[in-house]
Amino acid sequence: MSSRFAKRSKQRKVNRILNTFIAIVFALILFFGWKWLFANDRPTKETNASPQPVEVETNETPNDEQPSEMETETNEQQSNDNVEETVVDDPNSNVIREIVNPSWQPIGTTQSEPHVTTYEKNSVDWKEMIDAISYGTGISSSDLIVWFIGNGGSPNHAVATVSKKDKTEHYKVFIEWVTNEGWKPIKVQQLKEIERRP
Repeated sequence: MSSRFAKRSKQRKVNRILNTFIAIVFALILFFGWKWLFANDRPTKETNASPQPVEVETNETPNDEQPSEMETETNEQQSNDNVEETVVDDPNSNVIREIVNPSWQPIGTTQSEPHVTTYEKNSVDWKEMIDAISYGTGISSSDLIVWFIGNGGSPNHAVATVSKKDKTEHYKVFIEWVTNEGWKPIKVQQLKEIERRP
């Protein structure tokens, strides 16, 4: 009788262990399935289009916003991530198009709060700003020429002008600091010509 009880008790333990393993495997399948789906839902990078060379004189400084009277034509929003792309139809503007993507996220940071923005090259803040600019433009940081990074109107906002290394594409990128999460792009403008700091 006792051997039968011991046998049942042993069988229950084996069943409990097997059920635990099955639950762990199921949880891992759910976790990695969710990660895979979330990774495929990341914003698609904008397709690169080389701007036509146009000689335009502009007094726009890196802190200027685009003119309010500019006529724009808004393209249909992309189906998955609500990217807003505005094509600029103004021959006097240096902006070809403007991109705003609500799916952009902060890039993360190794810095602690309170954060103080620094524009010194080779600083951690500089590197993280470059990473956010690269994320917003879809251009690898190793393929970027940085012409200017400066104050974007407040201590937690910065603006940069950059080009691809082959100088076929030029961008003005607006980024903001998110507490404990790092820099994130908020607006990208593709330019006809590079705007350097005066």
